[in-house]
Amino acid sequence: MDKAEFETELRRDGYRVVNSSVKPNLVAPNHCHDFDAKAWVLGGEITITRDNTPVTFRAGQCFEVPAGCMHAEHVGPEGVALLSGRRRNGGPLTREAFESDLRREGFDVVNGGQKPGFAEDMHAHDFDARIMVLAGEITVTRDGKSDVFHAGDHCEIPAGCQHTTKAGPEGVAYIVGKACRRPAMN
Repeated sequence: MDKAEFETELRRDGYRVVNSSVKPNLVAPNHCHDFDAKAWVLGGEITITRDNTPVTFRAGQCFEVPAGCMHAEHVGPEGVALLSGRRRNGGPLTREAFESDLRREGFDVVNGGQKPGFAEDMHAHDFDARIMVLAGEITVTRDGKSDVFHAGDHCEIPAGCQHTTKAGPEGVAYIVGKACRRPAMN
């Protein structure tokens, strides 16, 4: 399986796809998630310990951790870049769960919004952004494709991605996570 096949499988199985990277030497002691997680290691390494058994995953390897499974995570000395998927079995992603995910992954969380019809020119950020729309709508155009996001929808805009945004006729309110990340390792 390659990265594209892995991402296709995640989407087919109802997972929300997330690109992330974690700082070197991060240790997350025993904990569990309220979502099923599957990940493809893009670069670096991460050790997952379940039932007192550590297993280290490196570039090109996959792992999964079901919801409620107690485990610890230890990121290697170079950090780790992941293509991962999350699937919550308890219904749609809530604002609280979205914010919890952001904070757990080291994102700064900001509440914001734009006035009706506000539009930005083509630009890119030097940080990864994840956005959840709380009210109204926003159109995000990237790679020549426009997507409209309404209340409850969420999207990811990786650092360096050229894009534009336009608030809908009622404006838009959102929560956004921002994180400066190292480029994915090969």
